Amino acid sequence: MQWRKETTNRWGPPLLLLVLTLATLIFLDRPLIRGDGVAYLAWLDSFALDQDIDFDNQLQKLAPVNTYQLAWNDETERLVNIFPFGAAILQTPFYWLGHFFLGQNWWNVNPDYFRQMQGVAAPYSFWVMIGANVMALTAVILTYLLGKSFTDNWTAALVAWGVFLGTPLVYYATVSPLNSHNPGALMTAVFFFLLARITGLIKNDHSDIRFLVVGQANPMSDKKSGVLPVDGAPWGHWLLLGVSAGLMVLVRWQLLMVVLPGYALLLWDKKWRGLLVTAVLSLLVALPLPLIWNQMFGQPIVIPYQAVSGDAFLKVSAGTWWVLRQTPRYSPILWLSFTGLFFLWRVDKRWAVMVTAVILIQVIINGAVLDWWGGETYGVRRMSELYPLYGLLACLTLQRRQKDEGNRMKAAWQLGGRALLFALVFYSGFLLLVFLDYTWTNQDGLFIAGPPTMIRHFLNQPNRWQILGEVLRVHVGPASWSMPGP
Repeated sequence: MQWRKETTNRWGPPLLLLVLTLATLIFLDRPLIRGDGVAYLAWLDSFALDQDIDFDNQLQKLAPVNTYQLAWNDETERLVNIFPFGAAILQTPFYWLGHFFLGQNWWNVNPDYFRQMQGVAAPYSFWVMIGANVMALTAVILTYLLGKSFTDNWTAALVAWGVFLGTPLVYYATVSPLNSHNPGALMTAVFFFLLARITGLIKNDHSDIRFLVVGQANPMSDKKSGVLPVDGAPWGHWLLLGVSAGLMVLVRWQLLMVVLPGYALLLWDKKWRGLLVTAVLSLLVALPLPLIWNQMFGQPIVIPYQAVSGDAFLKVSAGTWWVLRQTPRYSPILWLSFTGLFFLWRVDKRWAVMVTAVILIQVIINGAVLDWWGGETYGVRRMSELYPLYGLLACLTLQRRQKDEGNRMKAAWQLGGRALLFALVFYSGFLLLVFLDYTWTNQDGLFIAGPPTMIRHFLNQPNRWQILGEVLRVHVGPASWSMPGP
């Protein structure tokens, strides 16, 4: 009986997490690329099929949907794309699968519709959607592995799924499958998972999924194989840390300001050799960025939007307070995360300082950009790359302290915290459904409104659940995949 209980506690939570996350992804999936996704599609199509950065072919393909995504640069006299290209690198294998499917005429449904709505055939966006799901699922698993060191496995699983559902990441992993937020969250999760192992925040647990980390967790194993660890961590950890950091910058340039506080933590710990290995590798991985910028804009270091339009993209942080206020307004589950900063301070002051700096820097940067409100966005989308940190902090808020098991006040806090988690997860799911109803049924042509406005809109509909069911059938989920509504 004891063996059965231990097995259930070990494998039950990750299996539950897989089921919940996969069900969420499939329920909301939409194989249609629109808006900013068209800019990433131009990169992806050029990388995967043409193996170049010349957008002449893509301009022809994407003509029905290209409005601002591809622009002409008078200075270099060529078509340019001001959006980052890292997401296209990660999605290339899935795009190749779409190309293969198209060649076999598999799932090439409603070709005229898909070409009119996104510029390319259905198999391409279908496999991009699968790629987005794989990235999101991996980020969720890594967040669970980060958080389970500080709370029980069942709570860690619910937190990993609940924070995913309660932040904009869920929308940008499903309804809008091609963007930089989802792959940005994935690379951030890899980076902080490895950083937590290297710095000792979480223990090296051999029961973790081994394919996520290259090299043995036990440094003694490296000695037996003739490969000495670097600053107490296996070589594989440092190499993957550098690759993930470089890809973070390629996927979303502003994530450089997430990488640097992490590197500062390694400096704090005096892990000079490992940091040198990681920093050199991250620079090599990020090297295509200045090379491509130089070819497109005539300068290796440039702000692409500013180079094309002449307008300043970064301004005084007029939107900083808005970003700080609206982030938990659309994602109230993050209050569990922000509370976790206090508990992280008690566990590891170095990490508390670093994580606080990461969050505040991202708030300031996102409040300083030209469109600090994010345009047509579900929630504050530019803060969603920090998903793994949100999950870690929420697990710290809900941590179980063995020495306080007999204390009724502590037991009440733990019970109340988990009840609050369930309530916030329920509200997050409800708010997401309300948003989907609002964005596709409001008569003002608005993409999103404040939560109270959207909830009132939903409750004032006489046949609200029937309308919501029809919205879901037409726009998201398997029933819509052959012709998802724009």
